[in-house]
Amino acid sequence: MPYMKMMCKAGRTKEIAKFYTYWLQPKGRKRSKRVNPTTEQQQKINDRHLVRRLTRLLNANFDSSCWYITFDYKKEQRPESVEALHKQEQKLLRDLRKIYKKANAVFKYVWTAEVGKRGGAHIHMVVSSIDIRLLKNIWTYGWTTIKPMDSSGQYRRLAEYFIKYFQKTRDTDEQIQKKSYNPSKNLIRPVPKRKPMKGNKFSYEIKVPRGWYLDKDSVRQGITADGYEFMYYTLIKEGG
Repeated sequence: MPYMKMMCKAGRTKEIAKFYTYWLQPKGRKRSKRVNPTTEQQQKINDRHLVRRLTRLLNANFDSSCWYITFDYKKEQRPESVEALHKQEQKLLRDLRKIYKKANAVFKYVWTAEVGKRGGAHIHMVVSSIDIRLLKNIWTYGWTTIKPMDSSGQYRRLAEYFIKYFQKTRDTDEQIQKKSYNPSKNLIRPVPKRKPMKGNKFSYEIKVPRGWYLDKDSVRQGITADGYEFMYYTLIKEGG
């Protein structure tokens, strides 16, 4: 059992990772020298993990019937304080809950705030399926941009955008938003499964089963900070 395999299913996607550990590696193989990342490098590693976890949430809970919404502020109506922004965020969620309840629809969401150094403010949100006309007048502080989610089933790029918005806000003022994203409690939360694998060593060849295709941009391989080889990729089920 020289290596570990991780698999995580989320919606139409399946993440796969293979990696060695101290206990599981080919006989006679030595790990590379351990590297202690700098603070900046560690932040990038942490943000990659955030993207991965958010991607799982989005893939498991949303599809092409759902919506990606950006709530923008007019310059003269921007919140004057962090407290004001939080109050407006919470009022928006309360109003959305009322609309979904009245429509007899399940309200699922993930949102994040974006505040730039010059004061520009936005709320980005993914919401579950609903007649979008019902949300026409819900936001009174500026503009509302609504886009349908695509049919790919793989929302990694959207997760990356959300984390970039959080990074921008974090660099502006850490007090504005301490969480990278804010999910509703009723979301499916995929759990990765790990198991030791038999064989001399893992292969870097990616076998794509019939009915699936490879997200080529997801492929990563290299050496962990602990000095062990790894590879990672995501498969997407065809159709939608």
